[in-house]
Amino acid sequence: MERAERLLVERGRTVGELPGGEVPLMRSAALATLLMDEFRKAGDDCVFEALVLLARPQLLARIRQKLRTLGASFDAAEVLQDAIINVYRYPAKFDAQRAGAFAAWSTTIVDNAIRRQMRQRKVGVPMSLTPSEVLEQHASASALSPDQEAEDHEEGERTANAFAIVLQLYAAAFEMLSPHEREVLRLVEVEGLRYAEVAVRTQKRAEAIKMVVFRARRRIHDRIAAWLGTASCREPVAAA
Repeated sequence: MERAERLLVERGRTVGELPGGEVPLMRSAALATLLMDEFRKAGDDCVFEALVLLARPQLLARIRQKLRTLGASFDAAEVLQDAIINVYRYPAKFDAQRAGAFAAWSTTIVDNAIRRQMRQRKVGVPMSLTPSEVLEQHASASALSPDQEAEDHEEGERTANAFAIVLQLYAAAFEMLSPHEREVLRLVEVEGLRYAEVAVRTQKRAEAIKMVVFRARRRIHDRIAAWLGTASCREPVAAA
């Protein structure tokens, strides 16, 4: 919270400018709203990292509560990464009208991230699309207005930047695995081999290979989630 307050003071922002921002219980929420609004205006990655550091515990708690309510067994860290990427992608859609604006807006993003996970798990089950989604799927690119094309281009650049950050973190986390974990994960995820084929190459049991892959993926996900909440914008993430 101190880092968030310091960054905002440097930019001339205070919680007092938001309705309800000076209420003690709303202070953290107001800081998150101001950080998101500042990121929307300036696109400063240092501000975004401060926002993630501040909001990550609340977002993760919200995700876990929602997953328990739905009885879903998804990886909360994966949902969190999806939500954070979409926060990064769509700052133009954020409206800082009150202290709790970011909390309400991010709740919608979290719910959408969980819905996407649920849709992806329903293999072979047609997704129920809204009329707007159907139109988006069949719309001609040439029918977009210049403003829409410009917005799509900007969002595309933000998406590319967000995924570049995640890929850099993935590469760093991958290097922190043991040599055996890296080799097994490479064979499965890059070469596309089945567990039985990897077992033959490595002279291990297929069940053991499956467990190595599971643990390696979990370590990578956990490290990325931790870095998204604690990494400094001034220093690169160390690979070891």
